[in-house]
Amino acid sequence: MLEAVQLVLALVILYFLPGWTMVNVIFPRKGEIDREYDLVYRFTLGVVMSIVVTILYGFGLNSLGVDAAGRGYFDATNLWAGLIGLTAIFFAAGWWRGAYPFLGRLHPKLLRSPPPDRHSMSAELERDRVTLAKLRELSAEREKLRRRIKDYERRISLHSGDAKEHYTRERTDAKARLREVDDNLRKLERARAEELYGA
Repeated sequence: MLEAVQLVLALVILYFLPGWTMVNVIFPRKGEIDREYDLVYRFTLGVVMSIVVTILYGFGLNSLGVDAAGRGYFDATNLWAGLIGLTAIFFAAGWWRGAYPFLGRLHPKLLRSPPPDRHSMSAELERDRVTLAKLRELSAEREKLRRRIKDYERRISLHSGDAKEHYTRERTDAKARLREVDDNLRKLERARAEELYGA
């Protein structure tokens, strides 16, 4: 029984896990390889890439030559340690890229979302969210500046001498900043229109 378990584990590590975790690093989003048969392709690529990784790692061990005892480095201990280490590295990189969202069920800090596809609706919505946030921020600043300018004009009419000069300078600065904000708003709206309509 123990030998059968060891055999299954050895086959999984040798012919599946390194390649499967490597595929998840390259394609972290579900359905990214194929919408309908994504799991089949992942499994197949996992097997193929595991064989490639094992062969290349074996060549690497063999190229190290022989140790002081006159034996080569290509032995079971080095092979298993290396393949398990590579699998752990690929798994960590895949987790970092968001390939394992189910880990969020174990602990919320383990949840990482995969990056959206550049041409997907979620990427478009993310760009819209950022653009809308900038537009809101600039619009709010514009309203504050307009209120401030009105307040400075009221104070200018009420004061004289140094105070009047001070509020005149403040009003000039606020108007200059208002022109900058308006320019930024126009640029942002123009850039978004070009993105959407190619205008």
